[in-house]
Amino acid sequence: MGTPVIITIVGGILLLGLAFYIIARKSEGKPYHQDPSAWLQPPAPAEPELPPANTVAPDYQEQVNQFESVRTELQDSFFQICSESGRPRGLRWKNCDFEEEVTLVIEKHSLNLHGFIPVVISFEAIPGGPMEDMEAVSNLRVGSALFVHTGENWATRGDVIYNLTPAEAIAHYRSNYTDFDVVTMAAAIEKKTSDTP
Repeated sequence: MGTPVIITIVGGILLLGLAFYIIARKSEGKPYHQDPSAWLQPPAPAEPELPPANTVAPDYQEQVNQFESVRTELQDSFFQICSESGRPRGLRWKNCDFEEEVTLVIEKHSLNLHGFIPVVISFEAIPGGPMEDMEAVSNLRVGSALFVHTGENWATRGDVIYNLTPAEAIAHYRSNYTDFDVVTMAAAIEKKTSDTP
């Protein structure tokens, strides 16, 4: 291989590296503390780790009863996990009010129930942190807290879907869920009737 070919290859690699460097520099966003809206749109929570797929529906009455009996502990656990998460950055969880309403749905993979509860969250800035001088910190935030039945018990990872009601959160993740009818303890199947001539 001749010297001109080697020089051409090395030059091409250098130019390619320079192009990647320029693209990376241009795509960098503002530092978190310089963007007041950054904390208002936390990253979407990762999907919860699911138990193995199931083909037989569990005892939904038992899962509903379990939820009611451990709801207070679940909500306390949710707040503790969120408080220790360090998110949103520069803020401390001050309070989380859970509404009475709970929307239960069937997760299609495991056939277990998932529950969404509307929440109203308040934060306070961490002294000396990047959000300390932001006026928007005191604004209340709304969202939906997610609770999952693992097949053995109810649990939470502190997942909150900000700015969405339970109905909106379920619609957003519609591919994962089947509606659940608490009265009949079964999947709510939409009945479609068609008029025949």
